[in-house]
Amino acid sequence: MENEVINEYTKLVWTAIPDKLGTKKQELCQRFLRKCPTPLAIKRLSRIEKNEINEWAPEMLNFFAAIELGKIVTKSHEEIIGHAYSSIELGRKMVDHFQSEEQESVCIACTDIHNEIIDWKILFVGGGCECILYPDKIFQYALRCSAQGIIMIHNHPTGDIHPSKQDESFTRRLERGCEIIGLHLVDFMIVGRDTYHSWREASLVNELKSKETFNLLQ
Repeated sequence: MENEVINEYTKLVWTAIPDKLGTKKQELCQRFLRKCPTPLAIKRLSRIEKNEINEWAPEMLNFFAAIELGKIVTKSHEEIIGHAYSSIELGRKMVDHFQSEEQESVCIACTDIHNEIIDWKILFVGGGCECILYPDKIFQYALRCSAQGIIMIHNHPTGDIHPSKQDESFTRRLERGCEIIGLHLVDFMIVGRDTYHSWREASLVNELKSKETFNLLQ
């Protein structure tokens, strides 16, 4: 899989450098790939390093402009406000939203009495493997939106969607807090690279299993 990504990356670098440069195109392409052998290496370039690369040829300015355009396109997502979503639909939307993120973030979606999303916002941004959360900030935001319920969406850049002990502990705290102030915790979702975990779905599955076990014992 990694080799496929590198091969595709190399082809795109070659395509992004204009043919009108003639033999200089190959020279620039090879020079750039030595400097940035992987897509991640581009993300790690400092401003000084980018300026140095831009001095290789005027066309490199267009090269980096195309990269920035790609970032904007990747971060552009369909609006979700005003639609009633099932956990499956919302999960897919959030997988798409967080797909290119390398930092952990927590998004809160506020819902009305019909479970339609009336507003949503990323409230917390952390590092690559953790994000500090503050329940009071979540409740303040929900109350400002006159929400009846909230959905908490939390991404795991590693791709692992299994809830950690911290996730489970915070969900319980959040649920208790919601009960105290009269909010409904509609769902708690963990989003990976291509799939998601829904606390609501998992609870329903466990409930069905318990009923099946009880019926078997009758």
